[in-house]
Amino acid sequence: MLKLGCYFIKHDGRELVDEGTVALNIFKQIRIWNNENCPCGSGKKYGFCCKNKKISSEKKSQKPPEVQLMELMRKSMKKICMHPEQAQCKGRIKGAHALQNNKIITLLAGEGRHVYMLDSKKKPLIVPMLNGKSEVIVEVSRTSANDATTETCFCDLHDNTVFAAIEKGAPDFEETNEKMKFIYAYKAFIFEYYKQRMSIDIFRSMFVKQPVAFKAPTMVGFYRMLQLKMKEFEPVKAHFDEQILSKTYGGIETCVIKIPEQIKFAVYSYIALDYDLDGKKIKHTVKGIMHRLAVTVFPEINQSYILLSCLEGEKHIYEMLFHQLKNASIDRIKFYLSTILPLYSENMVLSADLWNAWDDETKMAYTFYANLKGPDFIRFSKVIGMVLRKANRKSTEIDFSKRGKIDLFPI
Repeated sequence: MLKLGCYFIKHDGRELVDEGTVALNIFKQIRIWNNENCPCGSGKKYGFCCKNKKISSEKKSQKPPEVQLMELMRKSMKKICMHPEQAQCKGRIKGAHALQNNKIITLLAGEGRHVYMLDSKKKPLIVPMLNGKSEVIVEVSRTSANDATTETCFCDLHDNTVFAAIEKGAPDFEETNEKMKFIYAYKAFIFEYYKQRMSIDIFRSMFVKQPVAFKAPTMVGFYRMLQLKMKEFEPVKAHFDEQILSKTYGGIETCVIKIPEQIKFAVYSYIALDYDLDGKKIKHTVKGIMHRLAVTVFPEINQSYILLSCLEGEKHIYEMLFHQLKNASIDRIKFYLSTILPLYSENMVLSADLWNAWDDETKMAYTFYANLKGPDFIRFSKVIGMVLRKANRKSTEIDFSKRGKIDLFPI
């Protein structure tokens, strides 16, 4: 499956080639049917809308459709408030931070006021491949602290009120504070939801202009993934919206892990991890629907925290992982995160100290992992499962303090 920039969770491709109802009929997923709603968003059936639409007389782009989509995404992310009470919005739609600028980003940025991250808002590399196709590579870029992890998805009022419990002036994170845990989970989720909403809107606008190019099998498969993702995300958003409106902040199960030091990176993601600490498969996909974790990792002055949250109704899926994390040694947790996160989370923010501590080979490896998608992602995910299983064997004496080349916790 395609990943255009940093806008889509990298493991999407497995939903087309692995388990679930989507995988049962690949052919159905790579063509558009006459009796389904047209991808252009008109509300009409495809057979009576864009199927026989004449190609625009505008000069056709020579760039592959996926490259065109990515370029448009860099320019066309709409300004819209994701708060459930949009009628109450006040102030401009601002560049809200998925990770707090005045707390988390400031700690990572230091005096230089910059961090390193995959930045899809900057022009990517278009690498020609031997098969004649092109590969889109998003590079790790030096990014201003003010711009890091920002999206135009909240108005002034709601950005200030909804997240007040964890923003500047709020106390440090409290492990027993349910509202704080809820808000961190909501923030990790809603920023990913916003990207999905914008992605499907942008796909539709491109389909209107070039229906022939965008009904190619790879692009239809990509469209199916967006459809499935929205189907999975909408019930989760409905729960968050309900809790925010009622100010009850419940229905979320959160595993909290404390690291007794200030780490040099942060993460926000809404992802489904394939393997637990023992390398056992996590059965997160049920009847074709993937159930994800809201993951937030962040430093504070004297310690750091790892938060993994799911809906209470999904607790049974992740309870073994939560149990393992709560009972594992700090070194084993660091080993697990350094193995898992570079591949699974594209929303990582690295301090200059961490990035500059890596040699060129490590930086290249990190960028390589972060850009993997589809079958390549699946293969490397399976390798990770094997590494974790090997480390868990009783016959194997492993020093978990000795991590791989990509070490997120260097001494």
